[in-house]
Formats: sequence, structure tokens, C-alpha cells
Amino acid sequence: MILSEKFICAGEEYSTFEKRIPAPIFRKDVQLSGDIKKAEITVCGLGFYKFYLNGANITNGRLAPYITNSEQILYYDNYDITELIKSENRFEFILGNGMQNAFGGFIWDFEKAENRSSPKLAFALELTYKNGKTEIIQADESILAAESNILSDDLRLGEIYDANQNERKWKNAKKTRTPLGEKHLSAVNPITVRKELKPICIFKEDNAFIYDFGINTAGVCRLHIFAEKNQTVKLTFAEILKNGAFYIDSTTFDHSKSSYYQSDTYICKEGENEWAPSFTYHGFRYVKVEGIREEQATEDLLTYLVFNTDLKQIGEFSCDDESLNTLHKMSLNSTLSNFHHFPTDCPQREKNGWTADAALSSSHTLLYFDAAANYKQWLKSICKAQREDGALPGIIPTWGWGFEWGNGPAWDSVLTELPYQIWQKRNDLSAFAICKIAIIKYIKYLDIRKDKNGLLAIGLGDWCAPDNPRKAPLILTDSIEAFDIANKASQMFDSVGDSENADFCNSFACDMRQNIRKHLFDKEKCIFEGGSQTSQAMGIYYGITDESEKSKALEALLDIIKQDDYHIATGVLGGRVLFHLLSENGEIDTAIKILENPTPPSYMQWIQSGDTALCEGFGEYNGLASHNHHFWGNISALFMEQICGIKVCAETINIEPHIPSGMQSAEASFNSVFGKISVKWKKESDNVVFKIECPQSIKGTFSFGSYSLSLSKIKSPIKLKL
Repeated sequence: MILSEKFICAGEEYSTFEKRIPAPIFRKDVQLSGDIKKAEITVCGLGFYKFYLNGANITNGRLAPYITNSEQILYYDNYDITELIKSENRFEFILGNGMQNAFGGFIWDFEKAENRSSPKLAFALELTYKNGKTEIIQADESILAAESNILSDDLRLGEIYDANQNERKWKNAKKTRTPLGEKHLSAVNPITVRKELKPICIFKEDNAFIYDFGINTAGVCRLHIFAEKNQTVKLTFAEILKNGAFYIDSTTFDHSKSSYYQSDTYICKEGENEWAPSFTYHGFRYVKVEGIREEQATEDLLTYLVFNTDLKQIGEFSCDDESLNTLHKMSLNSTLSNFHHFPTDCPQREKNGWTADAALSSSHTLLYFDAAANYKQWLKSICKAQREDGALPGIIPTWGWGFEWGNGPAWDSVLTELPYQIWQKRNDLSAFAICKIAIIKYIKYLDIRKDKNGLLAIGLGDWCAPDNPRKAPLILTDSIEAFDIANKASQMFDSVGDSENADFCNSFACDMRQNIRKHLFDKEKCIFEGGSQTSQAMGIYYGITDESEKSKALEALLDIIKQDDYHIATGVLGGRVLFHLLSENGEIDTAIKILENPTPPSYMQWIQSGDTALCEGFGEYNGLASHNHHFWGNISALFMEQICGIKVCAETINIEPHIPSGMQSAEASFNSVFGKISVKWKKESDNVVFKIECPQSIKGTFSFGSYSLSLSKIKSPIKLKL
């Protein structure tokens, strides 16, 4: 299998924000010289490609290939085309800008990328004939190139397509520079259409028509229209309505509302037209349609193609509390609509691989979806993005942005959190093998960034915390996150028998814990610096308190929560651990009370506002907050791990349910590497009846109150006193 280094382009000029260049199409006719035994082709199209063989689109999913910084890593897709190839064949490739020329990403300096270029293509067609002869055809100057019907494309801004551009002016392709990235064969799940939606409502607004699809998720619209030639239809995408009117501010940035927003434009041919964009996607619930007549504004005009990485669902949860069921659905919707090759922060304005977002969401994602393969491939990009001194950027892939702002231990923890969670949830340390060298390098970087007290304050802190006089200071959250990074790294090194690095990481963790306790913890009052929900929750959850101090520290946390009138007052770092900590310490009702607080700031405010995905923040929206973020989604892990008690720890799975007083029943299941585990419980008077199913060979125990039994001896149902 050849991963070709020979790249071609249609021309060296590339699109800018001010001047758009049509997407190029490449063509190669291939005639076979005998009967074929095997035919395969590897393709790398930067930024994106669509591959047609004899007129049929056989591309490996949408937005292919896997997105990277091509100066660090290049991914190729492989196709076995033995059954598709004929005696005479036409190979065609259309290229989009993707991340190779992400001119719509100027806010993150993508327009300043040194190696930005026009779209480029490499492929290697390998033919093995039945007579033993072999033939290799690669991209070169003999390939013909022309402009396609796609007049403009950008991953964030959208596409413009002219259906009337039927005349092709073919010319020979040009040889272009090969990117410097390491060449790899992609081994991830592709991006596929998960479902198709029709509008639930259509209404008129000024001279446009607003289509409501009922859910804020991610994908594109397929347009189907009977039109006259050159009728121009413009689609603009939004998450919400404001005062009943179409509203784009949550998907834009303040300085660019007039020019930076999600939209697709289609210039019709005469008669029937059907089209969907190729090289973009949007985050939306509502679509403003301009350029159509009233009789064309039918239900069949638009179909929402919802797509994301094809992640097999391996976990489920439901209960008799419909508010929690709704939050769970919102969480999984945000998780999927923000997974396109790797986890992104939001599917509309950014589409960036923010590292903290993935670290915060990896636990619940791996409980409900088989995402390990895509995480592992992204980890290679994370390691490649590491600077020589050990620092990591805040978004990956990046072309240099995110080292000076947007990173720090809470964000950089992705380097350890992803392999740690894959180890725990799938009993698999291969992800750790990918990045163990980078982990040591990073912890040594943290070591030289400590202040005179051996603490850290070098990054972003408890992001998106609601307005509250009590805040967790950066020096506390950074130092605790650094402790957790080293602690988990030590466990993983120990698991693979690397005692030297395990000891190094453990020593760093012990020193950091000691310094936090000395300078940021009041041992008499058992209160951490800042005296906030996040301060207490992180300090206790991550083990900074001694066991003898834990009870008093928890009492202080409960007092703070009471003072906050049971509203959530954490940012994403505290929110990740608060509910788990409460549940594991006999306060599951307090956790649910905070979750279901009917007044802002609260998760319930999103339901009351009609949101169908988790939002970026709580409190009053300032017009810029996204309505589809996944970094608050660890509540879905709470539901499985605490309410139903399924706790997956590498080779062991324990079942330790914590039952809310106001809940009557719940059930969850998880397809582990050892087999499927399911837990159902239902209250009956003063008792609770458990039905547990799991493989007999599984290691672990079922515990509820003082009752404990090995899972291998479980015989359901089990009736216990509440």
C-alpha cells in the first residue's frame, strides 16, 4: 500500500475572505491492460475531498480525510475497488478548502498559517493483474484539472454552488509542495448521516421563510426545488429565535456579524434541482430561506441531514424523572453534534478541537459511545502539536494559535485524560502508549512553570462560571489539575511496568498536593482558597483533603451550596466533579436539587427556554453564548455511574447505586469489553428491587448500603430495604 508523496493542485492561488476561488475538480482516465486480481487506491485530499469512480461517489464518509495540521500529520484513506473497477475507468476528485485553507477561521489566526495553500491531491492507484503484472498510477501533471460548480467553500462559513457551470476548461494539474506531516493510514470511524429531519414548522419573516426542524444539532440541508435558471436560494442557519424572530448572534462573533455567519447559496438550473453542500456543516435548528416564492416554501424544500462521526452507541439510561431524561437527551445530542472526526467545542461558529472540552466530556462519551478509535487518532495530533518545551496549544489542530492564551493544565489535561478514560472504560492502554513520551515532557514543563510556592497559575480557569462573588482562583484550579494529571499519569506508567516514570509522576503529584495544602487550604476550617463550590468540590474530589478532613470539608461545601440557594455556581471544572462528589457522599438528593433548580443559573433554565442541546453557560445570555456545547455533559456519566451505579474501572466493574428520594425507577446498560451490564431498579413501598444482568466471569461487586455481593454470585431480582 503506497501513501503517495506526490501532490498536485489546480493552481497556487487560494481563497481568501475577500476573494473566493472555485473548488477544483481533477480527472484521470485509466484503461486496464488485462484481468484484475486486486485494485486499491489510497487518497489524501487537502483540505477535503470527494472521490468518484465511474460517476459513483464512493468517498469514505463526509469531510474526508481526517482533519489535521498537514505539516504535522497526513492521513490517507484506502479503498478496495476490485469489485468496482472496469476495463475503462474515470477517476474524479473534487477538493474543498477544509483546514488546509480555513480562511473563515481568522479569529484563531488560521489565515496566518505559514503553509496555507490551495487544495491539493495525492493518490496512488495500485493494480495487480491476474497474470502477475502490477501497475501503479499516482497523481502527477498528466491529471486534468478544472473549476467545479462549487464557487466557494469554507468549513465555517459555508458554500456557494452554481448549477449552471457545465462547461469545464480542462488543463493539466500542477505539481505542488508535499506537506511535511508524517504519513498515516486513517483508522477511524467516518462521518456519516445519522438521520434526516423534515421541518416541524414553516413561517414567513419579512421576505424570507423560516424553517424550524425542532432540534438544535449539526449537519447541512438538502435543497429540492423546481426553479427557473439562475434563481438564487440563500440558506442562513441559526440556533434560536429571539422574540420570535430569526437570530444569528449566538453563532457569530461580535465584530463580524455582518460578514461572519453560517450560510449556503445555491444558484439554480432550469427545472428540478437537488443539492447539499459537500465541504461544510452547520450547527442549527432554524434556517432562513431567501430567494424563493411562497408556493416554493413547502415541507419538501429542505431536509436536514444530521451527521457526525459514526459512533456506535454502547450505553443507555432512562428513569421516571422526565427532566433528567430530557437533560440526558440534550447531553447526548451535544456530544454527537460536536463530534466530527474529533470532539469540537461547538458546531457553528468555531468547530475547534478545544482540548478542555474533550477532557471534560471523555468519561460520559466513552460510557455511551464507542469513540476510542477516534480519540486515539486525535491523540497523535495532540502529541504532534506539543511544543519543544512541552507546552500544548488550547485547540488542536492549530497552526500556532493557543500557546499564549487558551491553554494551561485544565485544558492540557486532555493529554492524560483521554488515555486514562480509554484505559478505564475499555481496559485498553494502547492510547497511553501513543502519548506517554509527551506526558513526561509535559509534566517536566509544568515543573519549570511553578512559582516560588510550587504552585501553578498559567492557564484558563473555571470557565463559564455564573456570576457569583465566590470564585475558584486560577492558582487553585491549575494546581489541582496539575496534581490530577501527574496522579493519573503515575497510575498508567505503573500499569505498564515503567516504575521510573511512575515514580517521577507520583513525586510531582505528592509535591503539588503538599503545596496546595500548605498555601491554598485552611486546615482548621477545611476550606480551600476562594471558598466556592468549585474550590471545595475539586479539592475534595481529587483527594487534596486527608480522610480525617473530608467530612468537615463536605459540610463547608454543603453550607456554600445552601448560601447559593442550591443554584449551580461552578464553571466547567467544578461542574465536572460536584455532582459525583455529592452523590458518592450521601448527598444524591442535593445533587438532583441543584440540577433541577427551577430558577437560573440552572440546567433547568435551558429546558424552560426550549433548548434541545446543552448551552455554553448559565445565567443571562449576552448574545454570544453558544446553544450547543458538550462540556457540561458529564451529567450523563452521573446518571449511569451514580443513579444506576455502573462504575467501570479497567478490569473491574462495580455496581454502587445512589437512589434519589424523589425518583421511583431507573435503568442503565453498558456494553463493556467483557460483555453487557444492565441495572434496573424500582421502588416498592419501603424496598427497592434490583434487576442486574452481567457476564458471570466479570470481576466486581454490587453494593447498596451495608449489602455487598460479588457480581459472579448475583441472582436477580434482589429486594433490599431503602
